[in-house]
Amino acid sequence: MKEYRLALYEKAMPDGLTWAEKLRAGREAGFDALELSIDESDRRLSRLEWSGAQRRELLQLSRENGMYINTICLSGHRRCPLGSADSQVRQQGMQVMRQALELAYDLGVRIIQLAGYDVTYGEPSTPSTRERFLENLAQSVQMASACGVVLALETMENSFMNTVEKAMYYVDTIHSPYLQVYPDVGNITNAVEDLGRDLRAGRGSIVAAH
Repeated sequence: MKEYRLALYEKAMPDGLTWAEKLRAGREAGFDALELSIDESDRRLSRLEWSGAQRRELLQLSRENGMYINTICLSGHRRCPLGSADSQVRQQGMQVMRQALELAYDLGVRIIQLAGYDVTYGEPSTPSTRERFLENLAQSVQMASACGVVLALETMENSFMNTVEKAMYYVDTIHSPYLQVYPDVGNITNAVEDLGRDLRAGRGSIVAAH
């Protein structure tokens, strides 16, 4: 058993590679797993609509290549943030969450990394957007628990959630083993002087790190 495992972010490789080529390249480079990207582009969001056959094919390829897909980077909520004042945007965001959880379950993914945004693209962050974010995050964690998938908050470049300490507010408030923290060390470094102190704020709740 390894003390830790290194995963290769899918978007670090050329788009033109097939899944088999990505998995093989990652393994040959010495990585242990692949992190799948579901970003806000139509192409990657469409992965949420994959058929059962497509999901089984990717799962089989990962097993054959010894390169498991253990995590999903779900940044697609930039298009439909969970705290938006627009109810249709929030509904779309929750639909993306449901589909991502179903995809994770089918692929054997253990952790979905969530971008720490309440709102995006110029919509102002307010007490109301933060409250809506918390409410929808709590619902998402409940759905995740039914799938046995952990949701983990990524520290971002924004003031809303640019530190582990800020992410831990939501972890402590919702208080579920299915909500943890997945810090981006670079973003934290841009926000605080003492990186170690901030990381220690998440002691016991950090499931992975960029």
